[in-house]
Amino acid sequence: MKVDEWLNFFKQHHEKKLFSLSDLVQLTGEKKSSLSVQLTRLVQANIVQRAAQLWYENPFNTPSPEEIAMIIRHPSYLSMEYAISKHGILSQAVHTLTLVTTKLPYIYKNQHTTYEYHQIDKSLFWGYKKEGTVLTAEPEKALLDLIYIRYNKNHNFTAIASLVNDMSTEELNFKKLQEYSKKFNSTTKKILNQLNLLSKK
Repeated sequence: MKVDEWLNFFKQHHEKKLFSLSDLVQLTGEKKSSLSVQLTRLVQANIVQRAAQLWYENPFNTPSPEEIAMIIRHPSYLSMEYAISKHGILSQAVHTLTLVTTKLPYIYKNQHTTYEYHQIDKSLFWGYKKEGTVLTAEPEKALLDLIYIRYNKNHNFTAIASLVNDMSTEELNFKKLQEYSKKFNSTTKKILNQLNLLSKK
């Protein structure tokens, strides 16, 4: 297709923000090899942005970084520092999108954003809410994920204590935090105790 035909195509599919290469094969009826060449030219001409490998943005309805995060590693949900900041509990600005996935750890960078994926066991892949296509951990689960993933092995209590000091912990639901913590290992619960977060009500 020519450039104007591509622009018309994206306008006609305005409701869709992201297209996989497989989507485009199905929607256009063109061969994958031909589409790859055409899309590479559109990206080089700055007409279309590549959101991730084999994923492309609709120039007439661009996705947010959070929406892009959902397709880079699936399944995944926003958690840890980014989610805690998003909930307004962490005062520090967090520019890297931190996520939890059941797949292997992965860091992806595009022109504007860094996406950091951390692996967690399937038994701990819960505690998130969905808004549109975006999954975000509840603040209590995001904190537990943070402790479990970043501090469970290196036992750097000073670092997590410093970070928690920058949090408005009064915004947390301590009853929920206590309940959720029961599903985590003893080290995570020990750190929560040391932070005096399991004794609060």
